Amino acid sequence: MDWNDFCSKIDNCSRLFRDKLQYSYDEEKIFYRINGNEYIYTKNDFENIKNKAEQAFYQPYSLITEYQYECLVDFPDIDSRRRFSISFEDKLMSTSIIDSENEITYSFKEASDELIYYILATYENVRISLKMPYFMFESRCANLENKTIFNILRLIIRLPYAILIQCNKRMSKDKLLSFSKSYLFNIAYNLDLVLKPITSPDVLFPKRTFQSIRRVHNVDELMPPKLSYTNELAEQYYMALASSDPFVKFIGFYHILEYFFEDVYNEDLLKNIQNILQHPGFSSKRKKDIIKLVDTIKKKNHQNKEDFQGSELEALELTIRKYINLAELIQDLSTYDSTIIDYYCNHEITFSKGDSINLHDLSNDKLPKKLAARIYKTRNALVHNKSNEARLSERGLYKPFKDNEELSKEIPLMRFLAESIIVNSAESL
Repeated sequence: MDWNDFCSKIDNCSRLFRDKLQYSYDEEKIFYRINGNEYIYTKNDFENIKNKAEQAFYQPYSLITEYQYECLVDFPDIDSRRRFSISFEDKLMSTSIIDSENEITYSFKEASDELIYYILATYENVRISLKMPYFMFESRCANLENKTIFNILRLIIRLPYAILIQCNKRMSKDKLLSFSKSYLFNIAYNLDLVLKPITSPDVLFPKRTFQSIRRVHNVDELMPPKLSYTNELAEQYYMALASSDPFVKFIGFYHILEYFFEDVYNEDLLKNIQNILQHPGFSSKRKKDIIKLVDTIKKKNHQNKEDFQGSELEALELTIRKYINLAELIQDLSTYDSTIIDYYCNHEITFSKGDSINLHDLSNDKLPKKLAARIYKTRNALVHNKSNEARLSERGLYKPFKDNEELSKEIPLMRFLAESIIVNSAESL
């Protein structure tokens, strides 16, 4: 990132506060005005920060040297952010933990200028929603002791926090990373405060993860209900909609899908038995015909579970076949996001190995089966976490902070499937 790129990116970041932050720049200086006071940031200042930053190894969003590891962190939920009061922040930031045996110092601090430099270097000048509320900008700036351009950036990005691991002796990258993970766990365990390492630019420069699906834009268009919905399904639906966590959303919608597993499975078993018994070639006096009937029942019940006997994957496919109109599903998805059908067609889910599915081919009778396979593999990756490398390699494993963005892409599909099941299983009022 050169000087002109740096100036341009700051200009773009601060565009929402233009009437509160007057900003201009030339080949040598940045000029900015806040609360009636003028400030200057020079190209020489920038070059000093750039040189220091480039002496360390950067990986999103952390800096590593042989002697220290600095990692940007965020609060993954509202409760954690609320518990982080100003007084608590001051105490945590003023307290370093010293491990004399390993010659390591652990601290929680504002992100360094060098780390902010790299964040800005990887930021793309696109129209995004920044996290600093407009009305708070002036008062926050007034409270800054030092109104450098990097401190202004910290306010705009609103993620000034990082953990810092410092060593008196050389340490490998993996070792430093291990110490940092242990430090984060100790904070969570002892302070009831969850801090997660940032791995995605969407946390720093957020875009809407879940697009609103508002089918009625005028309240006057609402009609009185004509259907009675299954209460258990409605409660799962409310839970999924209310959560901002893609894991909770996926599981909530999946619970709706699995509600009828036993019913559809038993219906299919009964249909298969009836077909055998009603076939003109069947004879109850022939041993091989009786064996065929028994084998059909045994095959259908080959997976014996505590609350459901049968193949869950097959039951999911049968549920989709019974309750889902695939043409309507495609239409709903396309209306929600014109690109999402192609995404499902071309993208195998990385963490679960969930199959890509060609939703354009409605004539394919195997489409419900392929749809079920993608969903079921993802469900397994979410709920199974056994320390068995072979099984994990087969099933995949969901890592919340790493894979939540990819999982979010599955939520529209799961929501429309769940809504169809709720509506198509409802009864008239």
